[in-house]
Amino acid sequence: ASNAELMFANRKTWVAVISLVLVCAGLVLARFLMPAGAVAADFTLTDQDGHPYTLSAQHGHPVALFFGYARCPDVCPTTLSALAGAKRKLGPAGAGFDVVLVTVDPARDNPAVLKRYVRLFDSSFVGLTGTEAQLDPVYAAYHVYHQVDPGKGSANGYGVAHSSAVQFISPGGRLRGVGDWSDSPAELAVLMKQAQS
Repeated sequence: ASNAELMFANRKTWVAVISLVLVCAGLVLARFLMPAGAVAADFTLTDQDGHPYTLSAQHGHPVALFFGYARCPDVCPTTLSALAGAKRKLGPAGAGFDVVLVTVDPARDNPAVLKRYVRLFDSSFVGLTGTEAQLDPVYAAYHVYHQVDPGKGSANGYGVAHSSAVQFISPGGRLRGVGDWSDSPAELAVLMKQAQS
C-alpha cells in the first residue's frame, strides 16, 4: 500500500474512534446533565404525516425519545427494533407508549422517508424532522451529538455519527431514565415501565 493509502486508512480509523468516544460521551452527558425527574424540554417539529408534533401535547402518556436517521446502518435499526420488542414485552401496557425518532439528518429525512422507515419497526412509531433552526435547539436541550462523516461512503451515501441515548419521558413530561442502543428489549421494557408512573 502507498503512503497516501495508509494515511487515508489511518485517518478513517481515527475518525471512527473519535466518533465512538463522542457518542459514548453523549450518553454520559445525557445521564448526568438530564437527571431523572427533570422536566423534558418542549419542542415542536414535523411528524411523518407532515403535521406539527409538540412534545408537551403528548402529556398523558409516556414517550421514548431517540435521535437517529433513516440511512443509519447499525445503531438506529438496532435501537428501534429493541424498542419495538420492549413494547411487545409490555403487552397492553406498551400500546400507549410513544416511540419517537428525531432525525439527525434533516437534509435527507423528509416526512415521507421517515414514515417508510419508522413503519418498518412498528406502525405506531413517530418520525420527526424540521429545519436546522428548529432542530438545533432540540439537539442542545437533549445533549445530542451529531456529526456528518463524509468518510463513510456507501450505497447509503454519507454517514452521521450521533448519540445513542434513549430518553424516557413520563406521562407528566418528566425525564424518568436513559437507555442506550446496546440495551436489550427486556432492559428497555423495564425503563418503559418505570416511565409510565
